[in-house]
Amino acid sequence: MNEPSEWTLEELHLHLQAAIEVELMTLPPYLTALFSLVPGKNAKAAELVHSVAMEEMLHFALAANVFNAVGGEPNLAGGGYVPRYPLALPFKRPGETVEVGLQPFSTQALEVFMAIEKPNHPDVQPPAAGPDAARPRVLELAEEYGYETIGAFYKAIEEGLTSLDARGNIFTGEPSRQIGPEFYEGAGGGHLLVISDLATALEALEEIVEQGEGDVDKPGPGEEFDSEGELAHYYRFKELYVGREYKPGDSPLEPTGPPIAVDYTGVFPIKPNLRAEELSGALQKAAEAFNGNYTKLIDQLQEGIDGNPERVGAAIETMIQLGREAGALVKKPLEDGSGLNAGPPWQFLGAQPA
Repeated sequence: MNEPSEWTLEELHLHLQAAIEVELMTLPPYLTALFSLVPGKNAKAAELVHSVAMEEMLHFALAANVFNAVGGEPNLAGGGYVPRYPLALPFKRPGETVEVGLQPFSTQALEVFMAIEKPNHPDVQPPAAGPDAARPRVLELAEEYGYETIGAFYKAIEEGLTSLDARGNIFTGEPSRQIGPEFYEGAGGGHLLVISDLATALEALEEIVEQGEGDVDKPGPGEEFDSEGELAHYYRFKELYVGREYKPGDSPLEPTGPPIAVDYTGVFPIKPNLRAEELSGALQKAAEAFNGNYTKLIDQLQEGIDGNPERVGAAIETMIQLGREAGALVKKPLEDGSGLNAGPPWQFLGAQPA
């Protein structure tokens, strides 16, 4: 194991592949919580969670652009890693993990989301990952390199990029493999950058970190917290968790703005981590159709980062279809007498790595 200042190009590629997977794996949990909200209720919660999910798509594209720019070959469907839930992600204390699964919107779900997004010790205690949780590549890297959080993982990538570029030009990737900003216009906050050199690569990584975790330190003299009115993901989730908005000048530790009405009864009681094979009849067919379109989405994203960026537009259409299908699933009670409803299973039907 090398320090980032001593990384080889192979180590950088390994980390950037894991970064793409990290951004992809946050989408199903966030979207599942979003789809579980009863239409017409929890409008603010729906708005905030939707904004985060759209920005995670941006982060996926940014990470892929950086990887392609340094001569990498991003791999999802063709033997890469497509997430299986529940999975384990690194937590702040060494050796600890947090379990990330598919569950309805709740305080527990928000605790998990805050733990994912915050780079220093979260002020929540989400459930630890169980022994059967999937172990994504980023967790293996965290254990090998000592990363305690996703923020620390990205910091190492920035340092590795800078060190390798100082030893010789590493930005040798084919420009046609870049996903341009026209594929993200109006979709959410932030900017989709074309990566051509170290400066643009670092700008892209900083955007990922700032939108996700943001500035977790107390503002300095004369500075205001959230002076631009663009809260990072952690703080958007914390607003919902506390039930109050941040306002400029607040301490990052506690929002003091107007209250946010959060109705936890306005949520469909979907079964956590549901799999299609647990169902039967028409409900199973609906879940399998969802999985088929999810697999189609992964294939389209793979094509998009393989040098066919126009396929990203097709992926967005598929995501809209998935939203419709998930909206129908969450309304359907299970037939097992549990009182729970079905939900989107997010099972990839293509090849998985050994």
